[in-house]
Amino acid sequence: MTEKLQPFEDARQLALQNAAPDEDAAEAVRQQLRKMGRETDFGRLGEAAQWLAGWQGRTPPRIEKPSLAIFAGSHGLVSSGVSLATTSQTHDHVKALRSGTAPLSAIATQVGAEIRVMELALDVPTQNISEAPAMSPRDCAATIAYGFEALAGEPDLLSIGVSGAGIGTAAAAVACALFGGAPEYWVRPGPGTPGEMTTMRAELVAKALALHRSEINDPLAALACLGGRELAACVGAILAARLQGVPLVLDGFATTIAASIVHAINPEALSHVLAAHETRRPAHQAALERIGLRPLIDMKFQTGGGLGSATAIGLLRTACAPFIAKPMDN
Repeated sequence: MTEKLQPFEDARQLALQNAAPDEDAAEAVRQQLRKMGRETDFGRLGEAAQWLAGWQGRTPPRIEKPSLAIFAGSHGLVSSGVSLATTSQTHDHVKALRSGTAPLSAIATQVGAEIRVMELALDVPTQNISEAPAMSPRDCAATIAYGFEALAGEPDLLSIGVSGAGIGTAAAAVACALFGGAPEYWVRPGPGTPGEMTTMRAELVAKALALHRSEINDPLAALACLGGRELAACVGAILAARLQGVPLVLDGFATTIAASIVHAINPEALSHVLAAHETRRPAHQAALERIGLRPLIDMKFQTGGGLGSATAIGLLRTACAPFIAKPMDN
C-alpha cells in the first residue's frame, strides 16, 4: 500500500468488517404483516418496518430517538464561479439551523428529531480541486473519523444531510471518478441552474479529473482529491452507523455520493442505508441506480439539504405504528 493511501486504512477496514441485520427481528415483522393481511398490503411501509427491525435488532421496530445530522462545509472551487450559493449564505443557514428558525428546524421538530449541525471549518475552504487536491489524505481521514460523532447520543435512527456552496460540483467530480462517464453527465443539475454555469462546472470537473488522474483509482483517494469535508464526514457517519447497528437515511445527491464511496469499497456495506427521496437532479437518480438504492418517497424536492431525510423520519414513524399500536377494546 502506498504511503498516500495509508491514512485511509482504518476507514477501509471498517467498511470491510462484517455487519448484518437481525434476521429474526425482521422475520418477526414479516409474520406480523401476514397476520394483518397480505404481506404486500403495506408496500414500502412494510419493507421499511422490516428494515428498521433488522437493523435496530428489535421487534416491534420503533423510533424513539431520531437524529438529523447536517454536515456544513466550504469549497475552494466556489472561487471559480460555479456555484449559485456563497459561503456567506452557508454561514447564515448554519445560524438559522442552530437558532431553530430554518424551515428544516420546524420539520425536524414536527417529526421529533434532534438536529445536530456539524460545522466543518467553514472559514477554511478546501482547495480548488481544479488546482490542487481538496484535502490531504490525513485531513480527509481525520474528517471521516469526525463523522463518527454523528452517532453521539446513541440515536436509533440517523438521517444525514449537507449544507454548503459548491458541494454539488465536488460530488459530481467524485461521481465521475467512481462511476466513469463524462463530467457533463454528472453535473446535470435540476431546474433553475443557468446553462452557462452547468458548462463551467463540467469544465472544472474535467480539469480536476485530468489533474488528479493518477491518484483517483482508489475511492478514498478520490474523495480526498475531489470531494469535500462534508462528504468525508458523511462517509464516517455511514461507517459508524453500520457498525453500531443504526439504520441510516440518506438525503440528496451529495450524501448518495458519500454512500457510493463506501459501496465502492464494499458493495455489501449499505444494507443499513435507505434513500429518503430522489431530487429533481438527474445525476442523483443516476447515482441511486448505480448503488442499487430505491427512494422511499418521491416528493420532487429540489434541495438535498436534509429536507428529504427529515421528512422520511415521519414516514418511518408511520411504518412502525401498526406494530406498536395498542389493540382496541371490544
